[in-house]
Amino acid sequence: MKHLVVFAHPRSGSFTRQAAGAYVDELEQCGHEVAVRDLYTMGFNPVLSAEEMGGKAPLPEDIQREQKLVRDAHAITFLFPIWWASMPAMLKGYVDRVFSYGFAWEMRGETIEGKLRGRKGMIVTSSAAPMSYLEATGELRAFTVTQDFAIMDVCGIHAVEHLHFDDLGLQTTPERIDEDIHRIRKAAREHF
Repeated sequence: MKHLVVFAHPRSGSFTRQAAGAYVDELEQCGHEVAVRDLYTMGFNPVLSAEEMGGKAPLPEDIQREQKLVRDAHAITFLFPIWWASMPAMLKGYVDRVFSYGFAWEMRGETIEGKLRGRKGMIVTSSAAPMSYLEATGELRAFTVTQDFAIMDVCGIHAVEHLHFDDLGLQTTPERIDEDIHRIRKAAREHF
C-alpha cells in the first residue's frame, strides 16, 4: 500500500516530528511504501495565489508534484499540532493549494463530490491543552469538524481515525511520550 504522510512542525525535537517518525517507521516495518512531506523542512510555499485559485494558469510544478503524490496514495495521513483551534498555517496552505477545487473535490449541483474516493486517511494531532478544556470549550469539536469532515470527508477520503494527544508540554514525562508513540505505532498497524 502506498502512503502519503504530511506533517507540519517547525521544531526539530517536537512531539509531532517524533510521532511522524514513529508512524512512518511502523508503516515501513509493515511493508508499506511511504512518501513523507515535511512541510517546514521542504520550505513549502503555503500562499495560494489569485492565479492558482482562478484555475486559469497552469499549476505550479510544486503543486503538480504534490497532487501526483496524493493521486498515487492509497492512504493519506496528516500529523500536526493544534494552534488556535486549527492546524498550522503551513499545513492549511498545503491543503488550500494541493487539495484544490477540481482536483480533490467539486460541486455537482447542490452536493459536493469528493474526488479522492477509495483512499483511507488518518489525522494525528497534539495540543498543550488538556482534553477536559478542549471538550468544555468546544475546541475539540471545532477542530474535528474542520479536519475530519471539511477536509477528509469533503474530498472523499475515509478517515479511519483522528488520534489526538492532549496535555503535552514541559511537564510531559519521557514515559508519557513513549506511551503516546506506542499508541501511534499501534494505530498504524491496526488500520493499515
